[in-house]
Amino acid sequence: MKIVTDSSCDLPKNLIEKYNIDVIPLKIEIDGVDFTDGVDLSHEEFFKKMKASPTLPKTSQPSPQSFLDSFKTGVENYKEVLSIHLSSKLSATFDAANVAKEKVQGDIETFDTLSGSIGVGLQVLKASQLAAEGISKSDIVEKLREYRQQMNVVVYLETLENAVKGGRVSKPKEFVANLFNLKPVVHVDEGYVKILKTLRGKKKGLRTLIEEMEKKNIDFQDRIIGITHCDCLEDALALKDEIVEKFSPKEVLLTTMGPVIGTHAGPGGLLVCF
Repeated sequence: MKIVTDSSCDLPKNLIEKYNIDVIPLKIEIDGVDFTDGVDLSHEEFFKKMKASPTLPKTSQPSPQSFLDSFKTGVENYKEVLSIHLSSKLSATFDAANVAKEKVQGDIETFDTLSGSIGVGLQVLKASQLAAEGISKSDIVEKLREYRQQMNVVVYLETLENAVKGGRVSKPKEFVANLFNLKPVVHVDEGYVKILKTLRGKKKGLRTLIEEMEKKNIDFQDRIIGITHCDCLEDALALKDEIVEKFSPKEVLLTTMGPVIGTHAGPGGLLVCF
């Protein structure tokens, strides 16, 4: 079986290569220049360009043709294809995959993660591990539904600058937030991004990520926890150390957040998925 996903998954390159995952890249436009995520624009380059730009980057879903090519090759070489993608509530990527699916004859199934960034990635990783064990596609999809239901994604936002650039927050509101050092924490709920709480100060904001994990009262010893960051490696490493010390998870995957979610999280954004 061939596993297909999109570049919003933010999985480390070594895992993509290990499980031979086909990653369909999304598109990004910065200051009128078009880039292809992960092809001619790395995460590091994206953050530099985003910080320097007066306007918010624009992201768009892959073309149906890119899915067509992947699905045709997948069916020919593997017979079955499972295509796992960014929340349909956040992007038209899932729709593009479905358009392509209807045009290719073969055993193809699309799956909406109702998540973003490493929340997508961990579901792709789980599917890949199950496929490597010889689990059937139908059983993998059932297990993914259960995993998706249990998954939590919480994001700390260091700044509202990108929300202002994108027209989602007015400059006076940003001024007030900066004046009082307010830090929003958002979460993914049924595929949508919603405000969880707004706190004063970075320390309280980051502490909330740990508190949200504590609230769930989960035994993390058999769980993989994902962390992605927007050019704030030091904060991400500190968060990882605290998570390892407090929860003793099976593994912590730490990587950079890509353009798709990073555009809206902004510099200093930090996401934890558990």
